[in-house]
Amino acid sequence: MSSEADSAPRKQKFVFNCTRCGTCCAKRGPIPLVMSDLIMWAKNNVVANMMPYLKFLKTPQGTVDLVLARKDQDPYAFLQQDKKDKKKKKEEDLSCPLFNKEKKECLIYSNRPLSCRTYPLEYDGSKFMVVNADECPGIGNGEMTKEAKLEMRDLAKRMNKELTEMRIAMPILSQAFQPFILQELMEAQQKFMEELEKMPPEERERIEKEMMKQQMKK
Repeated sequence: MSSEADSAPRKQKFVFNCTRCGTCCAKRGPIPLVMSDLIMWAKNNVVANMMPYLKFLKTPQGTVDLVLARKDQDPYAFLQQDKKDKKKKKEEDLSCPLFNKEKKECLIYSNRPLSCRTYPLEYDGSKFMVVNADECPGIGNGEMTKEAKLEMRDLAKRMNKELTEMRIAMPILSQAFQPFILQELMEAQQKFMEELEKMPPEERERIEKEMMKQQMKK
């Protein structure tokens, strides 16, 4: 006669071996960044490659994240839409901007963010979670050593800790930088006006007209 313990569903063991299928890179949406990502890129002299795709986005939880995302959209906004609304609109491209969709390969694999290194395992501060389990063929694929599991768990915990610290620091840094940025802008504008005054009238008039056109477009 079986006991309740025998009949209870057994907890599945976490096994993951990436197949490099590109599914997560193609559909995952914005990639949250932490300070260690920025430090790694700076040390490896690849920051310039990332700059066009760095964005500040407000998350559904109300925090502000620094993310890797395409410039022409707000991926969080699309991900939060109802399914009916998504069907009405053209589907947004939620792929990572540094993912080559034709070759299905990461263009910065050796410099990929910590969030990508922990995927699909996440840690929320109290428990581990596996995200997109139905879509990732790497989950349940092959065997996984105890050491590999511990490494992934440690990375997931580290990501949670660093992302929490990043979200705490961002508003403080933003407020601290504002006076500095405003001062820099005012000084740059003053310098530009001084240079403009030194120009011949014809050249100055041409530049002023061009500036007016740019203002009209906004």
